[in-house]
Amino acid sequence: MEHFLSDEAFNAAGLVGVVLYLSSYALLQAGLLRGNGYAYAVFNLCASCLILISLTVAFNMSSAIIQVSWIVISIMGIARLAIMNGRVRFSPDERSMRDHVFPDMPLPMARRFLNRGTWMDAEAGTILTEEGQPVVNMYYLANGAAQVSSGGQVIGRIESGLVGEMNVIAGGEASATVRITAPLRLFVISGASLRRLIARDPDFHILLENSMSRDTGRKLMRANARLTAKAGGQ
Repeated sequence: MEHFLSDEAFNAAGLVGVVLYLSSYALLQAGLLRGNGYAYAVFNLCASCLILISLTVAFNMSSAIIQVSWIVISIMGIARLAIMNGRVRFSPDERSMRDHVFPDMPLPMARRFLNRGTWMDAEAGTILTEEGQPVVNMYYLANGAAQVSSGGQVIGRIESGLVGEMNVIAGGEASATVRITAPLRLFVISGASLRRLIARDPDFHILLENSMSRDTGRKLMRANARLTAKAGGQ
């Protein structure tokens, strides 16, 4: 009986390993895991270890070699990621931007993205996007303030976050004019640079769009809060 239970435990370990293999591959194909991320490597490492354990009941040399190879490759991948991440450095402005807008972006990917843009100090009166004109750059406002207007009427205010993110990739027309009202620090990257990064790295495209959507959602929530407060004060 004890031997039977032991065999069942080893077989269960093998089944869990198979589930992990299939789950990691399914999540990878669904775009929920990145092939160059920690999670995928850890999934495969755990799966191969469990299946190797299960082989102690019914040993198979070919399968054992495959699992040992997966273990070695997974450990090498995790070590490579750790070394790459350890080498990445950010300035205070860059770290704040990544934490605020791109928290899910791997460090090396964020470094490549930031290297394509420029930080600058902008004066009051600078126009970032103009209503009806093509959006050629995306901006990140680190501090300061910008006024949003449409049809000659002020419709909002931006104190931090992205500007031009909705149309920059396609080069579409701006739906509003964004004018800086107080000196601020900002990051600017061209739509052409973003398109080149997207063409080279589909994972970057997914993470960028997710980050843009979150930032747009935050701005809409802040705008709704201001409208609610304004209506309550009348």
